[in-house]
Amino acid sequence: MSEVITMKVSGYTNITYDLPDNGSRAKNTPSLNLDFSNMTPQEMESARLELGNEGKISLHQSVVMALMDGYAFIGVNGGKQVAESTNMYSMIDSMLDYQKKYGTINVKDNIDSLKSLRETLEENDVHTSQNRSIIA
Repeated sequence: MSEVITMKVSGYTNITYDLPDNGSRAKNTPSLNLDFSNMTPQEMESARLELGNEGKISLHQSVVMALMDGYAFIGVNGGKQVAESTNMYSMIDSMLDYQKKYGTINVKDNIDSLKSLRETLEENDVHTSQNRSIIA
């Protein structure tokens, strides 16, 4: 008899989905070998797809990353389109600041999602994972 474990995945609309965890979900292991503090828009898009395929980010976080790799919106990168390498952590921090100051809809959920996205990127960043290996 098999045991079914469910995971809660919360999205932007406050809807929670039950997803079965049958062992196929990715563990928190760095697989991208990328530096999220210095990425081109093309690398951002590749990382977004990979993190999404591995189940490491929610749909809401995937949309946020998609916005970050192309047409930045107010509160990120000064509202300019990203054209060259950029620091995704700085962009997320700017978005957090913007939400704290000017957010009006789902502010707490947006802030929680952005913080979680930042943590996920750190867990999958080649530099952060190397530092964790050295400490361990």
